[in-house]
Amino acid sequence: MDVTIRPLVDADIEFGLVQTGREGWDPTVELFRVWLAHDAAGDFVAEIAGRPVGLVTTTCYARTAWIGNLIVVPEHRRQGIGRTLMKRALAHLASRGVGTIRLEADPPGIPLYRSLGFVDEFESFRYRRPPEPRVGGAAAERIAWADLPAIAHFDTERFGDDRGRMLTLLHRVVKQTYWVREGRRPRGYAFVLPSRFGARLGPWVADGVHTADTLLQAALGDWGDKTILLGVPAPNRDAVGLLAANGFERTPSCVRMVNRGPRATGSAPITACAPMAGRPQDVYGIGHGATG
Repeated sequence: MDVTIRPLVDADIEFGLVQTGREGWDPTVELFRVWLAHDAAGDFVAEIAGRPVGLVTTTCYARTAWIGNLIVVPEHRRQGIGRTLMKRALAHLASRGVGTIRLEADPPGIPLYRSLGFVDEFESFRYRRPPEPRVGGAAAERIAWADLPAIAHFDTERFGDDRGRMLTLLHRVVKQTYWVREGRRPRGYAFVLPSRFGARLGPWVADGVHTADTLLQAALGDWGDKTILLGVPAPNRDAVGLLAANGFERTPSCVRMVNRGPRATGSAPITACAPMAGRPQDVYGIGHGATG
């Protein structure tokens, strides 16, 4: 069986949507195009006899990178294709000089990731809120193009890397944006992204639970009549109570995993790695499991 790995292109997005939909994931055409625009050379498709059988995406930020959307079609699983895709993704990121790579792992993929040097950082909670129409919401300003540099600066310390370009690309496809500020200094912001199931809340970052709640109420006032999905880093315990109080239900979690090159091994405890990136206790909603 000869497996060919080639770059993912726009024409492959439909294949990607079918496969992610089969897994119950929620990317849309808009998000796939954002990921391609951000890292066109880092997204890959596996083919057998010219037919796509798997894919993986990578996202490079200033100092770190993410791997996401690793999928192999059911009839070709357990044949090493997922490992081949991961090795291509890792080789690409190494060629970019990236030393720290993260991903959000569903439980079935964890053994593969550990065998490739990834170790657990923390649990990554998943939430879903069924549609529940609401009247009104808290006041929060919309984010204009001119506000994005300030938002990116605020985000970098908390996310742990500069993802300003990704935020700019997402701003082009968002359903809505919100921020709370003092003067021109952000105290928090939230994006509502497209989702095949309704809407995705994230990235959602705030310097405290009161600010986070203001942003949440604004989003629910506009989008509460849609199914809303989001992911939350387990270190943010304030988010757990806030979401429970607003009708969000826990769904099966993922595991945040990290690979820091030769210092990380499949059997190394998390204490052997450097501290967690950024300030996950200030991240109330991740952007997406594929991109952090």
